[in-house]
Amino acid sequence: MTEPVTPAAIGLTAAGVTLFGVATGLDPALLCAGAAGGWWAMTYQPVLGALDRVSRVSLSALVGGWGSPLAVGYAAGKGWLPDTVPTQIAGFPVALGLGLLAVDVIGRSLLRFAQRKAQEVAK
Repeated sequence: MTEPVTPAAIGLTAAGVTLFGVATGLDPALLCAGAAGGWWAMTYQPVLGALDRVSRVSLSALVGGWGSPLAVGYAAGKGWLPDTVPTQIAGFPVALGLGLLAVDVIGRSLLRFAQRKAQEVAK
């Protein structure tokens, strides 16, 4: 059974992510959306330790905050994003999705790709 998440833990995490965003120049709102995606991804996993939780949420926040403007800009440039949708608003669901997929899908795919390339080089 998973442990309940206290409001204090949510408040401390959101405050830390926001301060990190201000310090690095990344959009704090996108970082929080990415962190929420990482938190959401943990509901699909067995109970994790405290350090694993913090690292997963932090990595998801970074991937969401950094990757969301790139993905939205690319989609807008290709014409996939309708002109009526502001790119600032479109960034939030994209950051949430990137945070959700950061560790389990994107991270593991990158590791498999790197392993395949290392095996090709070793031959």
